[in-house]
Amino acid sequence: MTSTPSPPEPPTRLGSRWRGLLFFLPMAFWTLGMAGLIGVMGMISPSFQRGGYVAWVRVWGRVPLWLSGVRLEVHGLEHRDAPGPKILIFNHVSLLDLFVLGSLAPEKAVVLYKKEFARVPGMGMALKSLGMISIDRKNHQAAVRSVARASERLREERATLMMAPEGTRSRRGGLQEFKLGAFHLAATHGIPLVPMIMRGIETVLPMGSVVIRSGRVSVDYLPPIDTSTWSAESARSHAKDVREQFLEYLPAEVGTEAE
Repeated sequence: MTSTPSPPEPPTRLGSRWRGLLFFLPMAFWTLGMAGLIGVMGMISPSFQRGGYVAWVRVWGRVPLWLSGVRLEVHGLEHRDAPGPKILIFNHVSLLDLFVLGSLAPEKAVVLYKKEFARVPGMGMALKSLGMISIDRKNHQAAVRSVARASERLREERATLMMAPEGTRSRRGGLQEFKLGAFHLAATHGIPLVPMIMRGIETVLPMGSVVIRSGRVSVDYLPPIDTSTWSAESARSHAKDVREQFLEYLPAEVGTEAE
């Protein structure tokens, strides 16, 4: 399995923290308020819930990036938009992921989100009203049911399921080991995987910070990975192979064997 990374990029030139501080409160009000509006629209409009929300979600994500002076450089959108069901897997860096993912939301997106997000004002209502699927990682049986619902949506709606195979953000920086959920699902149903690799987020909004600094974030969508010959028994091996593909772009988490 090989990939062709985009050319090495010069280091991101960061802007001052003052811009992030100046727009912090407007961005917070926008993030929660716009999410609440999207949630209300999803509850009252079936057509909005079936796909009309995509343009709104993209605007929801783009406004905070614009206010913060964060520029997106995106490669491979044709892979995100390939027809048919697919599982889009992305590296999880910091809270800025939400705005990047929102600004690039695919059509017919299905998101598996941590149940804790349901308690966030506005966002919880939006996720629920748009039919996204919460997952309780502390309850294995409930988590299995959530993944089963997601697989039904993939097949019936030919949707794009968005998952972070690391499971959570790294506390030490770098790419963590991959959990097997996305790979079992892909193997069981023969659904292609599309890697989405984000770089630069760790610089403009490091883990633990809440102030976004201006800079550049690059996003690479890689060609879909055919899983039609995979088996559930080989999922661990395939997860390792796909992680190696991510590591062509990203450093490994500190202390891992692939560092």
